[in-house]
Amino acid sequence: MSALTNAIQILRCFSTRRPDLSFADVMALTGKPKSSTSRLLRSLRDCGLLEQDAHTRRYRPGLLTFELGRLHRAHDDLIDTAERELREVCARTGHTGYIAVLDQGYEQVVLRIVPGSNPLRVVNPPGQRTPALITSNGRAMLARLSDADIRARVPTPYPTLPRNSPQDFTQLMARLEEIRRTGVSEAADEAIEGVGSQGFALASGETGELIGIAVSYSVQATTAAERANVRRELGALADKLRRMTGDPTGQIAPPLRTAARTR
Repeated sequence: MSALTNAIQILRCFSTRRPDLSFADVMALTGKPKSSTSRLLRSLRDCGLLEQDAHTRRYRPGLLTFELGRLHRAHDDLIDTAERELREVCARTGHTGYIAVLDQGYEQVVLRIVPGSNPLRVVNPPGQRTPALITSNGRAMLARLSDADIRARVPTPYPTLPRNSPQDFTQLMARLEEIRRTGVSEAADEAIEGVGSQGFALASGETGELIGIAVSYSVQATTAAERANVRRELGALADKLRRMTGDPTGQIAPPLRTAARTR
């Protein structure tokens, strides 16, 4: 950890006012001895975090730092863009919106919430984890994965889920196949009793990052006409966001049917 701390200290020396630094500059700014400064600069250069000009011998941030920075900006841009557009949908429908991501397993994590204006609101706090198998945007995200990836994520034995959720792997794959075919993902009386939702998945064309976007509502207090309106709003939102983000939605991995049947 001390080597990492020292390396970070060197990287922090660079700024818009100091885009490149000499060996002596780094020594003066960090206060480190010549031998350790030389060793750290060489290591940072060799791994791509720094580059060294062949003529001036000055150091500057390397390509790897640019790539990492671009991924960070793309992540923020994707979430911020989705939230901004989702706010308009929630304002028109009065229902609450959610943006979530998949973890490494079969759960989803709420990142952003857009409260609706209806008196009856359903709010899950940011950071809350829920099985992606029982939510509309969670299943929409899973549907964008290959069957092999889905099979690797879902534990054995299959988890106990609410009665309206897929009760085994075969039922889950049938739901996901339907989402892939129609582009529509719905849930009702699953994650929370009395609550329904509709959602879709969005992938960044630049980074491939996948997020799930959903609108939730009371099952009993929402009419069929209102739910149909939510479906239209989300469909238009999905089309708009996919154009804006370059979502390669047509590249959904084809189902591995034989593998799915052997579960």
